[in-house]
Amino acid sequence: MADADLLPTDGFLSHASDFDAHSHGKALAGHACRFDLGAYRDELYRRHGVDFPPQLARAVNKRRGEYLAGRVCAQRVLQRLGMAPAQIAIGAAREPLWPAGAMASISHAGDRAVCVATLDIDVIGLGIDIERGIGPELAAEIRGVVVDADEEALIRAGFDDFPFGLAAVFSAKESLYKALFDQVRSFFGFEAMRLTRVDPQRLEFAAAQTLAPGVRAGQGFAVDYRREDDNGVRSIACVLRPPA
Repeated sequence: MADADLLPTDGFLSHASDFDAHSHGKALAGHACRFDLGAYRDELYRRHGVDFPPQLARAVNKRRGEYLAGRVCAQRVLQRLGMAPAQIAIGAAREPLWPAGAMASISHAGDRAVCVATLDIDVIGLGIDIERGIGPELAAEIRGVVVDADEEALIRAGFDDFPFGLAAVFSAKESLYKALFDQVRSFFGFEAMRLTRVDPQRLEFAAAQTLAPGVRAGQGFAVDYRREDDNGVRSIACVLRPPA
């Protein structure tokens, strides 16, 4: 449902809309928008009801604008879920600090920002990531960082378009990092999650090492993905509470 008419007419945010998503059988609420960094100015924080965080005092306008757009999306999603207005501050590891009861995630790429959230108590981790499309040259540059030879072979076998497949795996690993951070509470790289299977709109991974009691070596995780209109990708990782 488009709600661009609810936005201040400041030229910064546009194409704002709600969306619904599903992952692992769970319904998720989302909100997305576009933003114009050329129209960004600090006073927009007050206008959109978002606190300017001290952590951005020395940040460039690009980072300030991305943060603002992401937080506006987050506020819209929390409103959709019936939660009281809340500021989403920055944690010690630069993670968003969500209000009690909410599991959510933010991403931005280029001129787009997005947030997805749920109040489902069975969801113990949630991550979303959006990436712009990449070409063959960039794919060649980053593939050795994102995947190993076995993972690359799976991508080439599972995707007709290798650069898009690599972008999808890159995005999925980013989503998994966000979804598992609450359990792991420390940085882990692309090598910690190894691609094991490629299906239409779903990628499966196995933890290459034990990262936390609930994230053990060999444990499997699945990430849903979709191709965006600009040949970019959106991925969502949803981690459920283990059965009792």
